[in-house]
Amino acid sequence: GCRRAAALSADARAFRAHLTLARNRADADLRPYVSELARFEGAPWTARELTLVRSHLPASGIKGERPRYEALA
Repeated sequence: GCRRAAALSADARAFRAHLTLARNRADADLRPYVSELARFEGAPWTARELTLVRSHLPASGIKGERPRYEALA
């Protein structure tokens, strides 16, 4: 049906690399936080490890279903 067609078209989209810092389940106006953090400048640091993770976001529409994460490298 429509849900399957939507899932297939979502998989066909080109991959676009990005970094997700947080994910919110409900609508929220985060502009005040973005504005407040715009001037933030933290101390330099070195990462000892980096893991590339693929997120498998739920497509079923089942309430409470959570994403699955897969370590790639």
